[in-house]
Amino acid sequence: MSQNPFIVIEALDAGGSQTQTNLLADQLKGKNYQVLQLHFPQEDRATGQLIYDKFLLPKNKQKFSRREQALLYIQDFYSRAEDIEHVRAVKGRHVVLSDRFYGSTLAYQMLNLSGKQRAVMQRWLMGVIADGTPALPKPDLVIFLDTPVDVSLARLKQKKKDFFETRQKLTDIRRSYLMVAKEQGWQIINSVDRKGVQRTREDLHEEIWKAVGPVLSLT
Repeated sequence: MSQNPFIVIEALDAGGSQTQTNLLADQLKGKNYQVLQLHFPQEDRATGQLIYDKFLLPKNKQKFSRREQALLYIQDFYSRAEDIEHVRAVKGRHVVLSDRFYGSTLAYQMLNLSGKQRAVMQRWLMGVIADGTPALPKPDLVIFLDTPVDVSLARLKQKKKDFFETRQKLTDIRRSYLMVAKEQGWQIINSVDRKGVQRTREDLHEEIWKAVGPVLSLT
């Protein structure tokens, strides 16, 4: 029997990952799956609170290196690693579903790097994330919900912006996400149609459900 699946949805800020994670969780529960639903950074945990308090919020002035930033987030992921592995191993119809995981750290911490610099950072990140002991759980499926920057910014107008939520930063982050998605073999789903019109949440959910189907069939 294969282990229970671990599914991650990644997106830009206000890119729809939380909405689609919630819809997918509801669909899975309706199909009699037990769902461990996660969201990173974890605002209700010490590790996530540290990220918000010391790094993300605009009021903060602390300067962190790329490695320091990465370790803040990776610490947050590791805080749930045992929970994820437990759910993957138990008997029955279980799914781990996460709004972001370590793929976001790959995208953010290799931002605007190229050539040797990017390769060095990538080797270091994967060493901390996946190549050592312990290692973070590897998702069975990662979906990148690709949202245009203009759409993300429009949705952010009514929200407090964090450190990364400017047009230039979001443009760079989207480019980095797409590079990582191709390298890691993620499934990319466009949140707008060919004419640039935003797709409905129901339409996106239907495509995501189709993408999830093959992973569920292995359990």
